Amino acid sequence: MKVGSLVKYVGSAAMYRDRVGVVTQTYAYLTGPHGRHDSALVHFVGLEGKGRDATGVGQVQDGLHPMGFCELRVFTPEDTCL
Repeated sequence: MKVGSLVKYVGSAAMYRDRVGVVTQTYAYLTGPHGRHDSALVHFVGLEGKGRDATGVGQVQDGLHPMGFCELRVFTPEDTCL
């Protein structure tokens, strides 16, 4: 997963289910021995200020939602219908 990847939410939170977004930044939430990135800030159109971007959950309401890599699946060419 990298910045600019088109991703689909595959986690369990109902409000994000089947939403598609764009990765704007990756980062290491849980720092392990290798310091690998395991999380991403994702922009989902129409969810600005809602969900994990809402006031009161430590966000700045910048339209970006913190997500774990395990909650996201990167789109591939096979995922699109032509």
